[in-house]
Amino acid sequence: MQGKRYGAFDPDFSSRLQRLKFKSDRLYHIGTGQSSDSLMWGNHQGVLEALCTFAEQNPNVLLELKTKSRNIGWLLDNPVPKNVICTWSLNAQVIIDHEEHLTASLRQRLDAAHAMARKGVLVGFHFHPIVHYSGWEPDYTDLAHTLVQTFDPDQVAMVSLGTLTYTRAVMKTIRKRNLKSKILQMPLEECAGKLSYPEHVKIDMFSAVYDAFEHWHERVFFYLCMEPHDLWKPVFGYQYDNNRDFENAMKNAYFDKVQSSIRQEKENEQQ
Repeated sequence: MQGKRYGAFDPDFSSRLQRLKFKSDRLYHIGTGQSSDSLMWGNHQGVLEALCTFAEQNPNVLLELKTKSRNIGWLLDNPVPKNVICTWSLNAQVIIDHEEHLTASLRQRLDAAHAMARKGVLVGFHFHPIVHYSGWEPDYTDLAHTLVQTFDPDQVAMVSLGTLTYTRAVMKTIRKRNLKSKILQMPLEECAGKLSYPEHVKIDMFSAVYDAFEHWHERVFFYLCMEPHDLWKPVFGYQYDNNRDFENAMKNAYFDKVQSSIRQEKENEQQ
């Protein structure tokens, strides 16, 4: 029987995690915060403590905490397993101001990410969604340059690029809610069965941001998030044959960074 729930928190969350079983000879990537925010509530109801215990007990699982918040207090005050990475969804401040209501500012997100990186926790960044507006290019490329100047690439596991993509049902729901948003004013056309920017607009946006990360190209894993396969080569100069090859490359890149972080910590302890 399903346990009693308090609000949005499951009091059986920790025990449910303990019951998950994984093959010891495989690598896994579990992402959280896809439809919510991994850090917004901190350790309320012991959520972060349960996740960190789970990660420590399953070293072949890469646990990603995705957020738009600055709520890192519990993580700073407690041990964080090396296979936990904290990733921030970033956007230009003008988009945060007008579309990402009640979230941390860009500066607050970067400061939080920097604090976690200094602690020795791997971080990552999602440029998702990149929005096309007057002045988009200098805003997003300046943000990329800021990251390159602020973080050592050894501290960064990944950078993803993506933009707004809708199904017609989602668009209908947005309109019904009458949200204070201009996001549906974007030019839309059919793209891989959904509605999004024209392909040439996407290529221009993704390429501009990726090129701004030139110094990280060989040291950080980049990928397109929920974008058509055909866009990879025009943006990155390469593409994976299938989704399985992409996922394997991603997991291997992440765990290489984890192992490198562990080695660096051991070297620092010996000095």
